[in-house]
Amino acid sequence: MLVRQADALILDVVDLHEKDRIVAFLTAEFGQKRGVARSARTKFSRFAGQLQPLAKVRAEWSEKEGRDLVRIRDAQLIRPAALMQESLEGILLGTYLAEHMAQFAQEDEPSSHLYRLLDSTLEAMQAGVDPDLAARYLEIWVLRLTGILPVPRECPICGSPLGRRAALLENDGAIVGMECAEGQTWTPVTEGQLELLRRSGRLSLPDLAQDSPSTDTLRRTEDLCKKVRRNFLQAELRSYRVMKETLSG
Repeated sequence: MLVRQADALILDVVDLHEKDRIVAFLTAEFGQKRGVARSARTKFSRFAGQLQPLAKVRAEWSEKEGRDLVRIRDAQLIRPAALMQESLEGILLGTYLAEHMAQFAQEDEPSSHLYRLLDSTLEAMQAGVDPDLAARYLEIWVLRLTGILPVPRECPICGSPLGRRAALLENDGAIVGMECAEGQTWTPVTEGQLELLRRSGRLSLPDLAQDSPSTDTLRRTEDLCKKVRRNFLQAELRSYRVMKETLSG
């Protein structure tokens, strides 16, 4: 039996039987893990209040060869996720951010970049950064870290620098120059979107928030990331659909 410890971000918690819970969590060193927290639902459980989605904990778990689920031995709270639990909007957004990591982080493979991205995003939101901007920042960086959406500086087809406007190709999610988009189905990418994509690559989230983009730019960038993500996954994240349907309703 192998026993490990690491700081972890809780991604999902699901009830199992009458007393236990299955917990998905993300670490920098070991990537995404899923494990059973025995008796986590009992009144005097040592896990009481620790296993909240997007909480940061110091986790200890044991692994056995050939088993998919680890056994969670302990979880000491480092940072609560109270901000994400205070409203319906916060709960829905938190679920959406967590599903990003669950979808893109690999199991049993180091995920230091994705871990730090989610950790710093949650920390910035706790400090008062606009959740809308924080969500766009995380979307952009998840796609960038996985190689799906590089910083748009030049056209990937002709190599020419992108101008003040560009085009998002619907068939493959690439951002190209206007001339290279001719004859294809595309969506315009505005100067504001290009600037946000570039600034997010060189600024931290708190620094980006000092000169936040317009609401229109944030909405357009949300739509751009949605199209690129859906093109890559060939499906939409369930949490995104639920969030949009619930809030619009």
